[in-house]
Amino acid sequence: MFHGSEQTRLLVISPHLSDAVLSFGAGLAQAAQDGVQATVFTVFAGTASPPYSPAAQRLRGIWGISPDQDASPYRRKEDIAALGHLGVDHRHGRFLDAIYRKSPDGQWLADNVPGRQKVAINRQSSQGDSDLFSAVKADIESVVDECTPTLIVTCAAANGHIDNEIARDAALFVAHEQGIPVRLWEDLPHAVFGLDAVELPGGFHLGPPDFSSVTTETWARKVEALKCYSSQMLMLNGPDKDLFAQLEKHARESSPHGGYGEKTWAVV
Repeated sequence: MFHGSEQTRLLVISPHLSDAVLSFGAGLAQAAQDGVQATVFTVFAGTASPPYSPAAQRLRGIWGISPDQDASPYRRKEDIAALGHLGVDHRHGRFLDAIYRKSPDGQWLADNVPGRQKVAINRQSSQGDSDLFSAVKADIESVVDECTPTLIVTCAAANGHIDNEIARDAALFVAHEQGIPVRLWEDLPHAVFGLDAVELPGGFHLGPPDFSSVTTETWARKVEALKCYSSQMLMLNGPDKDLFAQLEKHARESSPHGGYGEKTWAVV
């Protein structure tokens, strides 16, 4: 993926804090090891103010964050530690996660799923909120101007999350306008349990999947970086769900040659 590594400038567009490391952390570690200039821009990393949606309140409890504690700086600190461990730079966006946003009719976008730790996000088009989409696209343009990437990597958004679709589609439009190649990662850990079809905006198409193998050491750095997200590990990892075993099993099953790695697709 990183041909002419020292001349490669990689910009990773992550919808949420931890998304990039979950899905592309080994690739980031490999990029740093290969001498690539790499930056992760997390779009929906803004600071929310109360009142919070019931879904957000419930998640904050799972994350171990008290009701009167601001979760955003805490989670951004985790992200800085994780990306620093991988050896890549970070940028944090100003936009609110969907769990903190409302739809135009004043209803919360996120709702609790009874009996489960997950939340349901109301489905809508990535450009359904045109003002939000335009603002995200403009901020991605600013980061592109700053980092001058030769490659952009972002999510496939096959998990159906509106934030992922906004980040992906805005990145695709910016990349197309500026002639920058794009690759999409397989959304993890969602892919372990099955994903929806990838539906790209008109004119964009997925190329064939590519599995990029990494070394055992690089995979270990991904695992170590994920452990920096202590709030997320309380939700994703535990006695009854070993996240790291699931990721390793999925990686091995996806690899055509054995070993570790991550799947991405080119966009044509």
